[in-house]
Amino acid sequence: MDSNAVFAVLLLIIGLAILLAEVFIPSGGLLGVITFFALVLSVMFAYQAWGTSHPNIFYVFLIMLVLLVPSVVVFGFYMLPRTSFGKRVLLEAPDSKDLKPYAREMSHLSKLVGHYGTTLTMLNPGGLVNLDGERLHALSEGLSIEPGEWVEIVNIRGSSVIVRAGTPPETATHEQSSNSSEMPMPMDFEFPAES
Repeated sequence: MDSNAVFAVLLLIIGLAILLAEVFIPSGGLLGVITFFALVLSVMFAYQAWGTSHPNIFYVFLIMLVLLVPSVVVFGFYMLPRTSFGKRVLLEAPDSKDLKPYAREMSHLSKLVGHYGTTLTMLNPGGLVNLDGERLHALSEGLSIEPGEWVEIVNIRGSSVIVRAGTPPETATHEQSSNSSEMPMPMDFEFPAES
């Protein structure tokens, strides 16, 4: 075998190995440049070995080169997430429940639809509502509602509840007053005293 043919095959193998390493090792493109020069030298040695004497072998070598380069890149990106290094470097895709913003808050608020609470501030149309010791941001359906009035939660919008003025049934009033007296929740801030 001609020494040019040996160099052509060796440089092809070395170039493909460096190309595979480029996928796994962050080099800022340096390994890609080295791969390019190794593959160009491989083609030059292949031409000297087979270009004029055996052109069919040279064309097969070029076809192999054209098929192997993308195959090695695809193989590298296929294998990268499956290696321990790849698992440390690449981020995992988030769960679908994490993609929806405020999913936990939305599910909590949607369970409150139909419950009654009292307004802490004037809803004009926005303000605060107290529901069993929990302060919620609320929007009225359009009318202003004075502080201390009973309201019913009718819908949610984002992280706020939509309320309308209403008096709770007697059982709901009794349950809510007993629940709020059993488990008072700490307030995150206090309202200034009215003078």
